[in-house]
Amino acid sequence: MDKVYITDIEHDEIRSGFLVTTDRKKIWNKEIELLLEVDRICKKHNIPYFAIDGTMLGCARHNGFIPWDDDIDVAIMRPDYMRFVEAAAQEIKAPFFVQNIYTDNIIINWTKIMDDRTSAIEDWDGGCFHQGIFVDVFPMDAVADGSKKGFLIDEMSKELWMCVIAPKQIEDGLQNSVTTHVARQTLERILGMPLYERMKVYEDFCVKHFDESSKVAFQMSYWCNRSKPVSKNVFKGITYMDFEGIKVPMPGGYDEFLTEVYGNWRVPVHSPSAHEGVVMSADIPYDVMLRDINRELLQCGDYLWK
Repeated sequence: MDKVYITDIEHDEIRSGFLVTTDRKKIWNKEIELLLEVDRICKKHNIPYFAIDGTMLGCARHNGFIPWDDDIDVAIMRPDYMRFVEAAAQEIKAPFFVQNIYTDNIIINWTKIMDDRTSAIEDWDGGCFHQGIFVDVFPMDAVADGSKKGFLIDEMSKELWMCVIAPKQIEDGLQNSVTTHVARQTLERILGMPLYERMKVYEDFCVKHFDESSKVAFQMSYWCNRSKPVSKNVFKGITYMDFEGIKVPMPGGYDEFLTEVYGNWRVPVHSPSAHEGVVMSADIPYDVMLRDINRELLQCGDYLWK
């Protein structure tokens, strides 16, 4: 086994009334190993990053993982995030893997740092992209803050992202004379670009206009109403807090962030993991799991049809 960070990893235990199994502890242990790789790169390249969402909540309330959570999320402000992506591509070596739209056959607007020796199976029909245990690294971008400029930036960002993820929808809108915030001729030019160039246009826009709004969020989650925008002032300053025996950077205004997002965050509320249905193993490589389980399913299908 790799270095052990989780206390009593070989035994199940009850935390906050929830059964934490040894398998879950092994997944946590791998995620901490990946987090420390993110931390190493960020410190080497002077890139500020923060625990975010459930990881921030777990750090503040449990000094570690929320017992019913199974992932680690960190956030980096968009200009610094672009430096992180560039640095990670140079720094991270196998068996670790940097997964984003530029490195794998998957369209996402964030980055995952994962271990190819493990499994976090999200797509059983796939095998076309890496599916190891991962740490999410989210860019924080400018979003609507109540001002006209903030609203415009948010809407333009959304249209540019749609050019990446759903170009047909933008094309259909243009054909039907739908009003857009990005100039029609600009959208038509972008739609004619290859995927990676469309993504670069979106990212460059986010960097260029980052300072023109007072609020930030992970855009995709915000646009889907799964997260709330928060003031940039929340992220001024860094305070380090205990997380399963290591120190993790938290925004200086973490209390304000958690109150805005979760309300009375100090009271634990058991809720499903964001990765319900994802099959995770710290011991089985994702390619082996996909191969062997799909083989068994095919054999079972053959039997049922005889």
